[in-house]
Amino acid sequence: MFQNVIVGWFARRALELGGIFGVLWTIYSNLSPASQDAIERLFTGRWQEVTLGALVPIGIALWGYIWSFLSTKRPQVVTADAKQIPIKPDTRAASEIEAKAAVAPKPRTLWDRLRGK
Repeated sequence: MFQNVIVGWFARRALELGGIFGVLWTIYSNLSPASQDAIERLFTGRWQEVTLGALVPIGIALWGYIWSFLSTKRPQVVTADAKQIPIKPDTRAASEIEAKAAVAPKPRTLWDRLRGK
């Protein structure tokens, strides 16, 4: 990316932190104004003023993001009729699926398409 190693390192960290900041800002901006106010109070040290009713939506939103992340990471197979079948690791079915996936044709990457290969 850059000729200087140090500048390249800082650029990569800026991209990483920028992405994380962007995700956090999106989550924050999608919350209700009451929840945003509660978060501001928590981070400014005025947590005693935050009501339990304001913390519940924040907790629900955080659990939703965690659940979504865990569901994305869970091994699963999606059938032709769009049904999800969870896979238990270290089973015969899992090893068969892994073997079929290893020999399945791989789609061309964007780089290959651009080069016409």
